[in-house]
Amino acid sequence: MAAARYLSNHGRSTILLEARERIGGRIFTVRDSQLNMPVELGAEFIHGRPEETWKLLREANLSAFDLPFEQYRLSRGRLVHLGEENPEMEKVMAGLAQLGPKDMSFSDYLNTAAARKATPAARRFARDFVEGFDAADPDRISAKALAEEQEGLGDVEEETQFRLLDGYGALMKWMADSLDPRRAEICLNTVVSEICWRESSVEVIASAAGRNESFRGRCAIITLPIGILQLPPSARAAVRFSPDIPGFRTAAMQLAPGAVVKAVLRFRESFWEDPAVARAARAGNELRDAVFFYATGLPFPTWWTMRPLRVPILTAWAGGPSAHALSGLSQDELLAAAIETLHQLFKISPRKLRSLLEHFYTHEWINDPYARGAYSYVTVGGMSARVKLAKPIEGTLFFAGEAIDTTGQASTVAGALSSGRRAAEVVIRSLS
Repeated sequence: MAAARYLSNHGRSTILLEARERIGGRIFTVRDSQLNMPVELGAEFIHGRPEETWKLLREANLSAFDLPFEQYRLSRGRLVHLGEENPEMEKVMAGLAQLGPKDMSFSDYLNTAAARKATPAARRFARDFVEGFDAADPDRISAKALAEEQEGLGDVEEETQFRLLDGYGALMKWMADSLDPRRAEICLNTVVSEICWRESSVEVIASAAGRNESFRGRCAIITLPIGILQLPPSARAAVRFSPDIPGFRTAAMQLAPGAVVKAVLRFRESFWEDPAVARAARAGNELRDAVFFYATGLPFPTWWTMRPLRVPILTAWAGGPSAHALSGLSQDELLAAAIETLHQLFKISPRKLRSLLEHFYTHEWINDPYARGAYSYVTVGGMSARVKLAKPIEGTLFFAGEAIDTTGQASTVAGALSSGRRAAEVVIRSLS
């Protein structure tokens, strides 16, 4: 969308092909009719103040609010405020900046002398953080890439996080509405199967409304998620390139699609704000201002409220190995897993929790046919992959997306927006 907007606003004719019946891709906002507010089943937060995102929000006149950072962790059967029992995760992560030239997995890093300066509890918390925040397998994710991420995103606990008042979907709608209709066309329900190309000529073959269609242009910007780009050409749902682009595919294999299962639960009341619930969870006298809850080893290890808004909604998040453990479950089974986790967190019976539940939303990004995963992460030895993927092929095939951002915002909405604009700028220069 960012690329199409830039191109059409600079006088270039553009066709945007979208496989889904909606725009946004891994931005997936639905409206809760009862509360008249957005429910984010995909991207949700703005990490810090990336100029690419905030510039668009100002232009669109959209509002965002900052999150408090009150955190609790389930420890020995009670909810512990992280200010009360600080796991000193920063001691674990600080050693990443001192890694030598050799890369290693985060799991291997946790066994180094630098990481062992922290307590076992801190190392366990750091591992959980990487699984949840990066949606990554600690046995695969690059420690050097994590060091770079820490520098690019800053200390997550220190840097302000924001949420859009009307959801990311409102930004997508504004971007679509701001396209120049004389030069830009959006084709929904259009599933691309093949990209035939030669220098300065592209033909895209797709299926739309049960029939094959062909789209032609001088070049193409490809924004497919890394999980789709990694599919072998013969695989179902793969996008074939003719001729193939083996060098690009090799670089793509050095990244990995993060695994995420996300659920949003709307209750009749914000039961966790009841002082009696806080006492039952052995969390003191109140959880009224709580934002994040962590539950290591339970089906959904991370939860958050909508604070500072006071609405009866909790979001459940499983990333990395925890998400794979939930993959393939039915909606009823996912709900049961969520209810069991809440039971362990708040000491409220599953029956009572179900009686309070009014609606359950969920999306499993691992098996989403047009994503095959959430946002990307770098695997061991893949530090140069994003730069390689960002290079055009013969001035004809250009690539963009969160996986291909090279500005330090990879894996975020800001990275996707930035990479789309960058690819469009390069296209315009190449056509001039």
